[in-house]
Amino acid sequence: MVAMPDIGIDPTLAAIDRILEAKAAEMPPRTYLGASILGADCERFVWYSIRPEVPRQPFNAATIRRFEDGFAVEAQMIERLRSVPGIELWTVDENTGGQIGFQDFGGRFRGHVDGVVKGLYQSPKTAHVFECKAVNPKKFEEFRKLKLALPEKEVLAAWDKTYHVQAMIYCFYLEFSRHYLVVSTPGGRDYLSCRSNANNEMGAALRLKAKRILDSETPPSRISERPEHWKCKLCDYREVCHGRAVIANRGVSRYQTTVGPQADREPA
Repeated sequence: MVAMPDIGIDPTLAAIDRILEAKAAEMPPRTYLGASILGADCERFVWYSIRPEVPRQPFNAATIRRFEDGFAVEAQMIERLRSVPGIELWTVDENTGGQIGFQDFGGRFRGHVDGVVKGLYQSPKTAHVFECKAVNPKKFEEFRKLKLALPEKEVLAAWDKTYHVQAMIYCFYLEFSRHYLVVSTPGGRDYLSCRSNANNEMGAALRLKAKRILDSETPPSRISERPEHWKCKLCDYREVCHGRAVIANRGVSRYQTTVGPQADREPA
């Protein structure tokens, strides 16, 4: 195999990345539980994410650029939908002047939707919670294949658990019966959609799950007791969770645990 040539590093673009990372590092950490994370497979991951004493991995420039692309695609899709005759799309809460969303448990559990849309040609009389997700081409292709294989209202649950949980929470709290998701490739070049029915029983159960995690003074169960589990290896809290972390200026973390012979291994 012929080796790929080294294209080098552009110092100007590298400077942009350093600025992006520095600005992101200045933002205070989130101290509330967001609807967008509750569907994560590991409850301990969710719990760690809202504990201010647990160290967090800073976002790198590539991740920040993906976030920015997601925000840009969302704004783009909102304008595209608003250009369609008969479509009404609201993004601002008339009572607060902010994003449409919810708060519960004294503000410790929150979420904000991309909007509320009415006048969809496939269901013109029903208002839907609106969300837009920009995803990589591989994930977009997975969504496309499910659209071909399943009834429309089963697609979201089969495609992405986290997004589905988020959708059901929004429908539950905002009291809507339908959810409308637009899935886009980066930049908004290709896009598909699906609608989902609300599930209030699921929404109520998710609310109780959020309260259980928020009220817990000790970490919930891990997704795996093996730090080499592939999801653990990708987790930002792997070292804290599996017993290697020392929180700065606080000595050994009270969350530190020992996992048999694995505790002495270095992270992969």
